[in-house]
Amino acid sequence: MVAPFLPDEVKHPLVVAAPIALDVFDRPAVPTAPAQSVTTTGAPSSELAAELDGAAQWLGVRAEELLLAALGRTLGRTRGDGAVAVSVRSAALGSPLTVTLLCAAGVPMGPSEMLQGAHNALSEAVAEAPAEIALQLDGAADPANLPALHVHVRRIGDELRVDWTHDAGRLDDYSVEEMAEQFGSALIEITSDAGAPL
Repeated sequence: MVAPFLPDEVKHPLVVAAPIALDVFDRPAVPTAPAQSVTTTGAPSSELAAELDGAAQWLGVRAEELLLAALGRTLGRTRGDGAVAVSVRSAALGSPLTVTLLCAAGVPMGPSEMLQGAHNALSEAVAEAPAEIALQLDGAADPANLPALHVHVRRIGDELRVDWTHDAGRLDDYSVEEMAEQFGSALIEITSDAGAPL
């Protein structure tokens, strides 16, 4: 007897085409409350700098794409799967761009899919639009214009340092510390295992 034909929709769970909006914050914004900026500073790492530079050259992508993919993996692991608006700031991009970043902890979004998502997000980015999360590569952060979560990646000699500045009224310190701990392993996963985007 021949097994009956089963369409792919039956064999594999459906993947939601439009991801849900991900709320990464512990508390909603209070318009009347002033921001209470707190910074968590990561230890400088020559390993992360070498991984980032090597992968950017090998895969033919910008560092911003790799960092975005790692941020998406980090938020997926710590806050859940979904999509968030992120302002990307770097000298290479010129003016800040706002992207919709897909965040996922794992399957079906492997390292290659995360990098492809970041690549697509940057290519479809719009000029600065409202975003409560910012990813900045190098340059100086404007303390008067920080969003609720600001991830500042900078080079110090041959090392990479990641500073996480957040509004303590929106995020607990331990939430940001967890993100900071996950970011390094997420970046190594993306730089080591991802294939070049199409």
